[in-house]
Amino acid sequence: MKKKIFISTAGIGSRVSGLGLVPNKSMLPINYEAIITKILDKFDNDTEIIIALGHRANLVRNFINLAHPKKKIKFVVVDKYTGTGAGAGYTLNYCKKYLQCPFIYTACDTITVEKPKFEKFNWVGVSKTKITERYLIFDKKSKYSGYSFFNKKRYFEISKKKKFFNAFIGLANIYDYKLFWKGFELNSNLEDNELQFSNGLYLLRNKIRLKKFNWLDTGTNESYVDTLNYFKDRTQRKPGEIVYIVKNRVIKYFSDESKCIKLKRRAKKLKTHSPKIIKSPNKFLVYEYVKGKHLTEVNERIFLNFLENLKKTFWIKKKVNYLGFKNQCIQFYKHKTYNRIYEAINQNPNLDKAKIINGLKIPSIYKILSKVKWDTLSSGVPVNFHGDLQPENIIVTNKEKFKLIDWRTDFSGLDYGDIYYEFAKLNHMLTINTRKVIEGKINVYYKKKLEVNYKFETRKMLIKFQKILFKFIKKNNYDIKKVELLTALIYLNISKFYVSPYNELLFYHGKYQLYKLTQ
Repeated sequence: MKKKIFISTAGIGSRVSGLGLVPNKSMLPINYEAIITKILDKFDNDTEIIIALGHRANLVRNFINLAHPKKKIKFVVVDKYTGTGAGAGYTLNYCKKYLQCPFIYTACDTITVEKPKFEKFNWVGVSKTKITERYLIFDKKSKYSGYSFFNKKRYFEISKKKKFFNAFIGLANIYDYKLFWKGFELNSNLEDNELQFSNGLYLLRNKIRLKKFNWLDTGTNESYVDTLNYFKDRTQRKPGEIVYIVKNRVIKYFSDESKCIKLKRRAKKLKTHSPKIIKSPNKFLVYEYVKGKHLTEVNERIFLNFLENLKKTFWIKKKVNYLGFKNQCIQFYKHKTYNRIYEAINQNPNLDKAKIINGLKIPSIYKILSKVKWDTLSSGVPVNFHGDLQPENIIVTNKEKFKLIDWRTDFSGLDYGDIYYEFAKLNHMLTINTRKVIEGKINVYYKKKLEVNYKFETRKMLIKFQKILFKFIKKNNYDIKKVELLTALIYLNISKFYVSPYNELLFYHGKYQLYKLTQ
């Protein structure tokens, strides 16, 4: 008998909208993998899949086609996915003509540890919960009357004595599909102004089995965070950008399509130093996944080879109008810093109130910035550039070749940049390393109202790398102090993009270092 999978991605996902990460909840990332990918990977490529589209339909379709080109998928665009009468039941019933056979139904925010299986009987996936307000609840009244089911708050009112309830997890195997569709015809009542999945169970009360799953919910902000913790996801994500890794490809989504176009154009400037671009449809950039180690995971010899390699093959000096380039550097270093600091303090007004940092009396950040010799700092050296040359954006292959990933779109509007910024980007993460941040090896604590201390762990190997970098800079007649100044400014600039305590650590360390360097 023919069998199919049905997945609904039509809803707007309002309960997870506060995260502001993606255009559709099915695309929420977990360790560089979309939820929809985790669902699709549980089924063989020869399984026919019906996917209902609604909210941001084209983006969802594009992503799935890019990530899963070998899957047998039929997309159906639903005409109504919000407002009175919409809902999971409406979406499912809209796709009725494509589901005239037994099928597995799954919501796009449901992840299970177990693989769902087709069975020659009807089952609904359940998991124990104490919370009735969010879920469809199943309860067996007697061996003869089958299961009763109650949507969300109604069950709490009926059964107050129970401590645990069987919550529907958005996963079901519908074997008696004709009775299921008949149920929608006989029961069109709305719950919370929506047509529910449970309307189709109207004639299946005595033909349902409950099947328990280890369930990971992603339907709310809270449950999504819990799921991230379950998978030990500590990924630092950039606003308006998501990275997915699917087999041998990297798929990057950008909320700003122009950024995608610019990155593709800049990849041509990087030439063989960047991975091969495969395609770049609407708001997506797809390039080959490069296997290897981050630069933070190699030895001293390879690190030095990397610097020498870029000197010979990549950091090629450009013949430009130096006055014009200097003005762009001032824009990039000075004006951007002032704007970013304003935004950071606006997010956290207490950031700049501390008078003492790590035992040192320090004035306001704006007073420190006034001491920076911006004219000297902005006398840069124009070269072909990456723009975000932190060690974790550098992949060392098994053959000790180097590939640069996550490059910047531009340098203050230019397709070349300042080599000093390249050095500073390398340096800033040799000091405060992502691995130690993820491991929680940072601390910010307030002794008094206006006194703050911070500390972070460093890796011995990266301290050795820093010494190699500084020796390289000095050997090639560049100014180490300029690199250190720019490094401090980088900490200040990026602090607004992170949450406590990391954002505070970056701000205080940047401020502390900048103060010492400007004395």
